[in-house]
Amino acid sequence: MKYSIPILAAALSLTSLLGASPANAAAKPGTMSAEVSNALGATNVKATLIDKLGADALGIAVSVSGETATLTGEVTKSPSQGLAEEVALSVKGIKKVDNKVTVKNAEGAVAASEASVKNVALEMKVKSILLTDIGTNALKIEVEAVDGVVSLRGKLDDSNTSNEAVKKTRSIKGVKKVVNLLG
Repeated sequence: MKYSIPILAAALSLTSLLGASPANAAAKPGTMSAEVSNALGATNVKATLIDKLGADALGIAVSVSGETATLTGEVTKSPSQGLAEEVALSVKGIKKVDNKVTVKNAEGAVAASEASVKNVALEMKVKSILLTDIGTNALKIEVEAVDGVVSLRGKLDDSNTSNEAVKKTRSIKGVKKVVNLLG
């Protein structure tokens, strides 16, 4: 299965990561389900793209299936198109990249601000930690960050899992406040 992480400006919705609701079954201790592994891979690729390409990475959507990352979207700088593939290949577990990124005409394009890049980078960091620490349940959580304030939204079956997600998020460097909207 493939999971995508589309980024539009500074807002990123984990629920849009999946076209359908994830399975409720949790992975056995010490193992990671394919859906969590693919989502974590996509999150890691996206975070690395943001780190290396800055604001130009905000226009790139990432999906991962096994060891293959698919990159789609637009960049404003021509060098970013080729670099995106190299950056994705540098991420552990990614062996192949299907680079469908195009270069858009920068005329009239509004450049993303440094704050937007920081917000998305923090969202990626939170998602990565939640995927690693709470597994499949993290796929049900939408994460949004604005200037260090992180909102967690979604429906989880277990209040202990919700509490753990909030606790993990609060412990992340760069998180100033957590708004708990988990049901």
